[in-house]
Amino acid sequence: MMKRWLFIAIVIAIFLPAHLRASSEEVLVITASKSAEKLSVKNLRRIYLKRKVLWKDGSKIVPVNLPSTNNLRKTFSHEILGMGHRELVDYWNEQHFKGVRPPVVLDSEEAVKAFVKEVEGAVGYISSKNREPGLIILYRIQVEK
Repeated sequence: MMKRWLFIAIVIAIFLPAHLRASSEEVLVITASKSAEKLSVKNLRRIYLKRKVLWKDGSKIVPVNLPSTNNLRKTFSHEILGMGHRELVDYWNEQHFKGVRPPVVLDSEEAVKAFVKEVEGAVGYISSKNREPGLIILYRIQVEK
């Protein structure tokens, strides 16, 4: 009897519509810059903490963030920076006295895409569902739903 239920559960899981199964979403780190290169977590962290400011060809890197209340930003900060909001506030307060400004903050993923397309060297992040042609993916962050 138990084998029958296990078999039924497996069959249901296989044929269940994809949107009803547990799925994952991706946060895409994007650019439109031809100067950009694929990035590691370490280099992404350095970029967003303003410790890496130039691409390999010497052109300027311009990181952009979403608002601190945005869930994508929270995911990005946790997965890439390994920091929460309070830690980042403390970090940027300290950097302020060294003359280092935090990344630009834009209100929406649409604004991030437009900025990345218009500003040479810009890098940002969006949800995979908002991907569009003309954007180069530098890194993918898997997010379990």
